[in-house]
Amino acid sequence: MVVSTRKLSPAKSGNFLKKAEELYLEMLEARRNGRFNSAVISAIHCGISASDAYTVYLGGVRSASKDHGDAVRLLSTMGVDAKVLSEHLRSLLEAKNAAEYEDRLFTSKEADLAVKHAERLYKRVREKLEGFNPRLGSFTARDEAESHEL
Repeated sequence: MVVSTRKLSPAKSGNFLKKAEELYLEMLEARRNGRFNSAVISAIHCGISASDAYTVYLGGVRSASKDHGDAVRLLSTMGVDAKVLSEHLRSLLEAKNAAEYEDRLFTSKEADLAVKHAERLYKRVREKLEGFNPRLGSFTARDEAESHEL
């Protein structure tokens, strides 16, 4: 199956990483304060933004599909590391519909699981993008060259 994608400069990955970072901090605060529903929703969107940062950084593309499963498939094609990351994203997306559209509430245990998946995904992507300079909107020469190899 071909995933519909949008081409972006690898330097744009920093924008997605910034969104992921803000959502990550919101997720932690919500979890700490017992706001389990907010923690799960923030975890899901943190994971989506982290995934976009990773695919834009490594491949210069992000999923343009309305089906978030396509984002998982795209992420899984971005190398060995991404296969593990895509499992975290898949786990987060399994809760997306319930978190945003259903009438049920999330438990502490469910929030903890979502936080775990989002944290692992976000932290690994952040490590990979360490060379990004948000003030310049670009990567170091070494990191930018690496992003074009894959």
